[in-house]
Order: sequence, then structure tokens, then C-alpha cells
Amino acid sequence: TMTHTNAGGTIYYTLDGTDPRVVGGAIGSTAVPYTGPVILASSTRVKARVLSGSTWSARNEADFAISGVVPLRISELMYHPAPVSAAEAEAGFSNSDDFEFVELRNVGGIAINLAGLAFVNGITYTFPSGTLAPGERILVVKNLAAFNLRYGAVGRVAGNYSGNLNNAGERIRLQDATGRTIFDFSYSDGWQPITDGFGFSLVVQDDTAPASTWGSAASWRPSSGLGGSPGAANPTPPA
Repeated sequence: TMTHTNAGGTIYYTLDGTDPRVVGGAIGSTAVPYTGPVILASSTRVKARVLSGSTWSARNEADFAISGVVPLRISELMYHPAPVSAAEAEAGFSNSDDFEFVELRNVGGIAINLAGLAFVNGITYTFPSGTLAPGERILVVKNLAAFNLRYGAVGRVAGNYSGNLNNAGERIRLQDATGRTIFDFSYSDGWQPITDGFGFSLVVQDDTAPASTWGSAASWRPSSGLGGSPGAANPTPPA
């Protein structure tokens, strides 16, 4: 339960990582006036300001860590994309790494607040804001322009990450806003050789399985088609 106190005026707060005050001084579209204790269902970054008349206070923000596992999992990993095509080279892309992507899915039953969640191993990216509904997928990509050129405007893309996914495999760790581990595993290019530069992605067999199984080759398969299926469920290959 989260509570606020103030000496005067109305407290406005957000749970999606945005500022309650937008540029120009208006109240943000997702800002909520505080009227009493708020139940937080997941770890959340709260931002708040007091509005007294037409004057806003400085922003106050805090991370609230809720006990329990954040049900966010990698569902697809394009760690070694296919070589750059002639058309892609003509568009200015010379490195196949530009076409990397990581897809995540909310495997739980409640929305996840993404604000402050961060990849800290393998790639570097911090989600600035937003929520992810149950079952919804979201992507982080190496280069959004390259991604859009190869795949079109598919799926929901959070942003560009820094660094690269190692073509030989490496450790990937995602943590919450307080630094607690959500998942931490290592993948290998030896798991599914066809995913190592031939245009197929690594797809998890069961994204609801315990996070401790992510580091096993048996937990992954190649995508059923070239390029994978960023932003959508990957069809199960025919038997």
C-alpha cells in the first residue's frame, strides 16, 4: 500500500514512469489525483508532484519493490541475424548486428510496470516507462531503423539497446528497478546451429517455465521460419 502526504494542494502521481506535469504545465494524461492509499500490484516507479493553484512542486519519485517474481520472460532472441542484403546495404546498413532483436512477453496474469526494468548484462537498456498487459509482447532492438527496414512496423518496440548480443553466446540479465534479478541466464550458439547467422532466431519452448531453465539448450528451438516472428507468437514447427 502506497500513501502520500503533503502540506497543501493536490497530489498528482503516475505509475507508468511519466511526469505528472507535461511541458507547458498541464496535468499529464496518465496522472491521477491522490485521494487515499493505493494498492500496488507489482514493483513500480512512482512519480508525483503537488499542484497548488497553477504552481507545481518539484517532482518526487520513488521505486516500490513488491515481493514476488516479475513474470517477464524472453520469448525470442535474434542474436546472430542473417547477412546484410544488397538492398539493406544500399540503404546504409553494413553490419548484420544492426538487425538483432530481443522479444519479451508478460507470462503473468496482471500488468507489469516496465519503468526502471533494465538489461545489465549482454546488452544495456533501461525501460523508461510503460506497462505490459498479460500476454503482451514487447521488443528491444539494436537499431530501430534497420529493424523496420527488414521487418516493417511489426510489434511494439520499446527502444534501441546499447551493445550487441554475442554471436557465440553470452550471459543476459534483466533486473527490476531496485536491482533484483528477474532472470539471469546464458545462451550458446551451439544450442541450435541454424540460429547462428542463417536467419533463424532462438525461440523459447515454454516461456512459462521457471527462469532457472532458460540456460538449458533443451528449453530453446529455432524459429519456424526465416527472420523469426518479432512481436508475435512463433508457430510450432510441423512434426
